[in-house]
Amino acid sequence: MNVSTPGHSGHPQPVGIISPFLKWAGAKTRSMNVLLSCLPSPQAVDCLIEPFAGSTSVFLNTRYRQYVLADSNADLVDTWRHARDTPEELINRLHRLYAGGNCQMAWQRNRLAFNTMPPGPEKSALFIYLNRHGFNGLCRYNQKGQFNVPFGRPAQPYLPAREIRTFARKAARCHVSFFHAGFEETLEAATRGMFAGLRCAIYCDPPYLALSDSASFTTYDGTAFTAEHHRKLATRLRDIHRMTGFPVVVSASDTPASRLIYRDFTLNSLSVNRSVSAAGTGRKAVGELAGCLP
Repeated sequence: MNVSTPGHSGHPQPVGIISPFLKWAGAKTRSMNVLLSCLPSPQAVDCLIEPFAGSTSVFLNTRYRQYVLADSNADLVDTWRHARDTPEELINRLHRLYAGGNCQMAWQRNRLAFNTMPPGPEKSALFIYLNRHGFNGLCRYNQKGQFNVPFGRPAQPYLPAREIRTFARKAARCHVSFFHAGFEETLEAATRGMFAGLRCAIYCDPPYLALSDSASFTTYDGTAFTAEHHRKLATRLRDIHRMTGFPVVVSASDTPASRLIYRDFTLNSLSVNRSVSAAGTGRKAVGELAGCLP
């Protein structure tokens, strides 16, 4: 990755932002410069731990020697693994899925197949297909654990072959561990588990508190991430920072509730364009927070 000259603090800024192979509500490509200024230098820590790694934008745009990438969505974590281990096989499967796949009938057939097959390379390819053909790239499951995003009718669905290969190359250049786990389990590994001996930084990008009832996208693994979860996360991060001195960065929606929950963090405000809303008028800049415990 080409980067500018690093400063005394913060992560070096990349010359160009690398995009992930998944579309993702809340992906950090548009706020990466602010996040990098909050994250520590690669010379200051051994490892970056992400309990909510999502589309892996931060992983792709940083230069740490070691990573712990975790998420509560098992399908997502399996897809990371197949993108790392067998990228060309995954791309070949996607070419077959994309051929004739951009219509309602094919979408329904492929979504049903995804919801009924066991984990494996084909399901990971379907996960990317559904992500790239679904409504605005949303990832959402019902309470039965079934992917239930509607067909997005994309004019020209993008097959992210280049991005998958970039992800695989990045994963080969560093030591990265993938975990299907909730944030409590992931953070436990940072302080008492296999990574406790490392000097780590922690970056958390939990599902945001909804700005309104119609703007909630917090059930992407089949369960809601509530304000109580945010309070538990904030408390756990403060405890870890106090015990270890690890740098901690968290992203949140800029709402009064978020500001209250993360009041002990140094909060930086930023405005980011989001494109989740179905209506063009809903695709506008929204307020976000980057909170730091340095």
